[in-house]
Amino acid sequence: MLLSTCILALGTTSFDVPVKHLGAPAVELDRGWLREPDPATHGARARHSVHETTFVGDTAEFTVEVPSGESLKLLPAGDGSDRWSITAISPGGKHDGTSDRSTIRRGTMMPGSTVPAQRLDILAPEPGTWTVRVTGGLDGQVVRLLVEDGSDLHLRAWLDDYATHVGDRVTVHLGCARWDDVPENGHVAMSRAAIDGASILSTTARLRHADGSTEWLASRGPTLTLQPLTAGVHTVIVDALLAFDGDLLHRTVSLPIAVEDDAPTLSGRLVVREVDAHRTSIDLMLATGTARDRVIAGAEVWATASDGHLPRCWIGGVTPVSADSVQLVLDTRWLHGCDPDSIELRSLRLADVDTFVPLVRSDRQPLPTVRIDDTAPTGDDARVMRTGIPMAGRTVPGPVHRSAAAPLRSAQPGGHNLMLVHGYCEDGDAWPLNQFSGDFTEYLNLYQNFSHDQFALDIRAFGQQYKSFSVIGHSQGGNAALHLYSFYWSGMDWSTGARKVQALGSPLRGTPLAGSIADLGAIFGIQCGSNYDMTYDGAAQWASFLPGEPRSAAWVWSTTFEDGWFWDYCNIGSDILLSDPEDGVVEVSGAHLDGTNDMGTKEGWCHIQGMSDPAQTLDTQRNAEMNAEGAR
Repeated sequence: MLLSTCILALGTTSFDVPVKHLGAPAVELDRGWLREPDPATHGARARHSVHETTFVGDTAEFTVEVPSGESLKLLPAGDGSDRWSITAISPGGKHDGTSDRSTIRRGTMMPGSTVPAQRLDILAPEPGTWTVRVTGGLDGQVVRLLVEDGSDLHLRAWLDDYATHVGDRVTVHLGCARWDDVPENGHVAMSRAAIDGASILSTTARLRHADGSTEWLASRGPTLTLQPLTAGVHTVIVDALLAFDGDLLHRTVSLPIAVEDDAPTLSGRLVVREVDAHRTSIDLMLATGTARDRVIAGAEVWATASDGHLPRCWIGGVTPVSADSVQLVLDTRWLHGCDPDSIELRSLRLADVDTFVPLVRSDRQPLPTVRIDDTAPTGDDARVMRTGIPMAGRTVPGPVHRSAAAPLRSAQPGGHNLMLVHGYCEDGDAWPLNQFSGDFTEYLNLYQNFSHDQFALDIRAFGQQYKSFSVIGHSQGGNAALHLYSFYWSGMDWSTGARKVQALGSPLRGTPLAGSIADLGAIFGIQCGSNYDMTYDGAAQWASFLPGEPRSAAWVWSTTFEDGWFWDYCNIGSDILLSDPEDGVVEVSGAHLDGTNDMGTKEGWCHIQGMSDPAQTLDTQRNAEMNAEGAR
């Protein structure tokens, strides 16, 4: 059996988790799913600005450049901000929320926060230099002002290379992008924006280290250079003054950068061993070791056949690290009809399993002769070729969950269940249990900030008490479920039914909030910290290791606010940081991933409770479908 259905004894701190040795057809390389992403197409972007000053007496003033636009949103942030008064003075008049052109909106500072806030919204703002006056604070108190001016011009920041290691010089590029060009290569987007008249007039930049300390960075034109000396997530924060279409405007962008150390190096020597009739192990011998017990790996396998020397498959997954090697597993059925003396690995990557930062790269590694079976693979072989089978020695240590679940409905230890999983930093029950029936169970681990890998292994540890399960995951719970099904053997593989993963409001392609939380947490009352895996960069790197087979087992939903005359947001704070349509935490564009089953976007539902529309997890119609269709 793959799994134990017994609850592990108290006192055990970890157990062996079998990993999958993955394979994927070359067509998934052609689709770009399994190739390392280009940092210039991701990074961070912002069409808002953050300004900071202190109260003098009970008054704080900001000078803000406002371009032509449909609206202007001004949100002061600080202790007691909901009780302050805010007035915006344009070149032609004053706005305080009492006219037909300005409105005071009230809500909470950010999703997951109970801190009350207010925002001044102004229609058709006059372009020019504005003074924003906030009164009611305490002398010397710090106040921040979040501004969204309605212009579609974004400030972008992106890395030169994702291989960011301790002691290395790291280059960050800056550029402008029009709305339609935000998904494009940053250099291309900047060139197009420049043709339209956009330019960066000035910048100031600071680096917030992983330990919270900060330093100012010098910029040389559109680039910044830094040299992190410790591992962890460091954040570059850039304030810029831009010119566009005759107007001036401000932008503030935050780029989280995951930095790794303890990277192994390859000796260049390979040891190839036949495991059985179809599987061959490839030991990548190390020149220098590492304290890591696992990495995540990916490599293209090329070989020559009658159609030439071409990629035949991709292999990889979470891979154990021994004292002297990292082992990949190749199912040779991918190579049927190829010359056994022509096989090579290309675009090999070994990356950190929590941040997906590349630790080792190799462009080309020729393999010794590999035996290839003369029998062509059948349709029944496809699943095993894609996921492998459990193999002795291919395990990594995993955590033991703190306790078993109390039985829900007929769910009992040893049963076959649907598992309801919450998301990042959950503070209570995410799912309405009375809307689910049959065999189901609820995973709870509140106020946590896990990487996808840590989250996935924690779900698996909880699921050890069941013979089989599938997951309905909210927010990051959907990412973690897809990660678990992709890389580890678990009860998900024993479940019966197509829908192994059902994800609602999950940032499969990232959310800008993930990298901003550490900046804004102290202001907004969010305590769990930033999460690199849910940034645009982290999500892109993670997805580049996800083959088509697990993607096809995921059903994905997104929601957004009801777009009416009365409001067009889920949360007044995150509305400034996100691009519409969004659910208050995740943009619709970030909730869907190629190769998964796209179940569409439903209007009138927000990410969690306490927003302008009901929480998306309370939709009885969708919950009934997920309950009925989930594998068990």
